[in-house]
Amino acid sequence: MRRSAAMSEFWVVRIRLAEDLSELLSPLFSRAGMRGLAFVETDIGLEVLAYFDAPQEVAWWTQEARRAVRVAGFSEDRVTEVGVERVPVEDWASRWKEGFKPFPVGRRFLIAPSWDRPRETGDRLLIVIDPGMAFGTGTHETTQHCLLALEEYWTGRSLLDVGTGTGILAIAAARLSPHARIVALDIDPEACAVARENMERNGVDERIAVFCGTLDDVPEGRFEMVLANLTADVLANLLPQFPQRLEPGGVLVLSGLLEGDEEPFRELLVARAFHPLDVKRGGEWRTIIARYEPASILCASGGDRRERDPTR
Repeated sequence: MRRSAAMSEFWVVRIRLAEDLSELLSPLFSRAGMRGLAFVETDIGLEVLAYFDAPQEVAWWTQEARRAVRVAGFSEDRVTEVGVERVPVEDWASRWKEGFKPFPVGRRFLIAPSWDRPRETGDRLLIVIDPGMAFGTGTHETTQHCLLALEEYWTGRSLLDVGTGTGILAIAAARLSPHARIVALDIDPEACAVARENMERNGVDERIAVFCGTLDDVPEGRFEMVLANLTADVLANLLPQFPQRLEPGGVLVLSGLLEGDEEPFRELLVARAFHPLDVKRGGEWRTIIARYEPASILCASGGDRRERDPTR
């Protein structure tokens, strides 16, 4: 869901847990169109706050939260309380500031909020993020998987970040490789504005081209890596376009998938000349990393060895 520019409030689903079982609820939040997530530790467990653009029903959330916990093998009484309330937009920012502290990701990165910059970063690359109303602070498994993929599979020449959100992945790429060609794309004008602010905050705004729109709005060109941290339905719709954006031998990173999406997406990738290289797993979340090998389709069909796009 996208928030209207005129909107002044959110609906927050507040779920209190006797222990940290928030990982079990993440797929539920994602499927329901969650806008953002915050956590508050309490003396008796954890309070999870999920923000939505549209009104939410407390009875439905109570039923689904308890079901998710029960299916995972825990007692339903681990969900101690569920509530829904309307909150002003300003509360979004204050909740982020309560729970967003500097933290490392992988071997190279240190993520920090704009209001809590660490004085010492050691040999890590500092990425300063203010989420505003966009997704992507680095705390979510899917974002961390993408950052790890950057470290492990990108050589630093060119990158397309589809669904850039806060811009965190494009910024990380620019910090890793200052001379790379980097393009960041998002369909949400507000996310584009937040991404540009974060890029300026990190001193990389002149190194990243930001486009607000769809893949068709990005000038023609191929990239060494395409990152797409979205939802399964959006990724499935975009998948036919990715071969036209990747160099032969380039790497595609699909993040935001759930456990049940892994095998279907492997099959979709293989059918489009991608060779799966790795799957990163965190709780219910999956990130598939695959290499684009258009010659493989030609070999399988007995065609000549000249590389061409199998979608044409």
